[in-house]
Amino acid sequence: MIGVPAFLRGRRGAFNALAIVGAAIFLFVVVPFVIDVAVQQQDIADVKAQITSAQAVLASRPMLEERLQALGADAATVPGLLSAGSAALAQAKLQSAMASIIAANGGTLVSAQLLPPIGERGFDVVAIRYDVTLPLSHLRSLIYGVETHTPYFFIDDADILIQPNWNPSAPGAPAPTVEVHWTVSAYRWSGSR
Repeated sequence: MIGVPAFLRGRRGAFNALAIVGAAIFLFVVVPFVIDVAVQQQDIADVKAQITSAQAVLASRPMLEERLQALGADAATVPGLLSAGSAALAQAKLQSAMASIIAANGGTLVSAQLLPPIGERGFDVVAIRYDVTLPLSHLRSLIYGVETHTPYFFIDDADILIQPNWNPSAPGAPAPTVEVHWTVSAYRWSGSR
């Protein structure tokens, strides 16, 4: 037979048992419930703050889009960029300008190979692979003409070959010619992101 402890016998024991049960209910039911309600209220407050923040961002969107369009318009007019309606037109402008630079420096355009445009962070990189021959004495001015051109042109993958049979010490030796094989590129604002 199970013995009942002395502090639980009688009227005072019933109150003690009721107090123990009440404390257990309070500790295991009421306190977790109150904590859960407090956590939910904090979560609700956090969600309301996030909604308010998101609404502020959404409210500023038209202003930001307007600013982005203005920056795009400004980027299209930067003096170092080719201004053209498409990458193909930009390549045509690059080719025309290069033909003028080559001719102005006594060069002969042997070949020009259009390379596919490459999109890069809102810009089209247009490039043409050139093979040119010209007198060695004009090489420096040709390179200078390309590198200082506005809109800006960039020289890549350059190979410069001098005549293999040229002898500078031979009497009456003609001025040597050089073959220039290089890629010239330029940038055009495309406005795409």
